[in-house]
Amino acid sequence: YHLKMIMKNSLFTTFVYSILILLLLVSCDTEQQQTYDTPVSGTDTIYVEDVLYPYFISAKHVYDSVFQNAHITLLPVNARRGMSLLFSDSTNCVILSRDYLHDEDSIVKAMQLPLRQIEIAKDGLVFFAHKSWQFDTLNITQLTSFISGNSNVSNQFFDKFEHKLIIPSMQSSEYAGLLHYFSNNKSSVSINTIVIEDRDSLEKYVIDNNVVGIGMMSRILKDSSLKPIRIGYVDSTGKRIPPQIVHPGFIVQNMYPFIVPIFAYMKSEKQNLAWGFATFMEKDPTVQNILLKEGIVPSHAKYNLIRED
Repeated sequence: YHLKMIMKNSLFTTFVYSILILLLLVSCDTEQQQTYDTPVSGTDTIYVEDVLYPYFISAKHVYDSVFQNAHITLLPVNARRGMSLLFSDSTNCVILSRDYLHDEDSIVKAMQLPLRQIEIAKDGLVFFAHKSWQFDTLNITQLTSFISGNSNVSNQFFDKFEHKLIIPSMQSSEYAGLLHYFSNNKSSVSINTIVIEDRDSLEKYVIDNNVVGIGMMSRILKDSSLKPIRIGYVDSTGKRIPPQIVHPGFIVQNMYPFIVPIFAYMKSEKQNLAWGFATFMEKDPTVQNILLKEGIVPSHAKYNLIRED
C-alpha cells in the first residue's frame, strides 16, 4: 500500500489555536496567568517512551513555532518507568506505546486516580527475523504455541528456535504488547526470553544468531536486513484472515493482528500545558504528516489507501 493522508489546511488549524489563545487570555485574570500554566504557555517536562522519542522530537519544532510562550522539554524513558513517574506525581504527562498493564489498571481503579488517556497514534507489534530466514508466515496457533513454551509441539519452527524470543526489556512496550496479546492478563509469558535492552544491539543479535525478536513496526520496517513475519489470525467475528504483508496500511484498516495504541497519559483532567501539547500532537495536520513519515499511524487523520501491485 501507498499510504496518503488527507490533510486539512494547516492555516485553519493555526487559526483555531489562535482563537483558543485569545479565549484563554480573556478568561484568565492577571494573578492566574502568573501562577498557573495554560494550554499554550508555561514550562513543563514530558517523558516519552524511548522507542517513540525520535518521532516526537521530529515533530516538536512544529509545536515550538506555533506556541512561542510554551516551553516543553521531552525526555526519553522506558515504558514502565514512565508510568511510575506518572503514578508518583513526578510528571504531568507521559507518552507510551501501550495501554495500562493489568496491575496498573487495577491501581487506577482501586485508587480512583483521575488519569486521562489521549490516543495520538497507533503502531504494531512485530515478530521479526533476519531477511534470509526460511519462514515468511506463521498462523496465530503456531505463534501462540511458540510463546506459551509448548514443548509438546515439534516442527521446524519450534525446533530451530528452542522456544527463545529476543525482547528489548520487560519494562518495554514491546513486552507489554506480548503480555496483552498472549498472557491472558498474567504478568509473564512462558517462553524463554533473552533480554537485550539496546534495540540496535537486539536487532544485530537477531541477524547474527538467526533467531526471532519482537519490535515495533515503525522501527523494524526501516531496516531492510530484517524480515517482519506475516501472521494469519482469526478476527473478532471469527473470520480467518490470511497472512498479509506487514504494513501500516493494515493498521489503518484495523486488519493487523497486533495493533498497539500510542497514548499520552495525563495526570489529571486539567487542561494545562501538557494537555495542550498532547492535543496538538494528536490533531495538528503537519505533526500528523511527520509522525506518519516516521512510521506510526496518527489516529485522527483521514487516509487514502492506494494498493501498489
